[in-house]
Amino acid sequence: MVETTDIQVDGWQTQKRPPMLIRKFEFEDYAQTRDFLDRLAEVSEEMGYHPSLQFDRTQVSVNVSPLEETLGDLEVRFARQATELAEKTRAG
Repeated sequence: MVETTDIQVDGWQTQKRPPMLIRKFEFEDYAQTRDFLDRLAEVSEEMGYHPSLQFDRTQVSVNVSPLEETLGDLEVRFARQATELAEKTRAG
């Protein structure tokens, strides 16, 4: 498995201890924020991965922690999906 410190996902911060991918997404208004959260929930259920989320009216912080001891393919795929969803949400 790839070492956690070697994992890089565009736009995401990689934390070493505890291993985690971290990103804050910003949106124009609450409607966009809710749309993103709804879409992210669908992806989460499909992938069987549930991140730690914090949100307010126009921001969502996503923390992707490993299911095992280190970050792996599942976590990287989830982070990339979240980025893609945020871009689609902002585009309308």
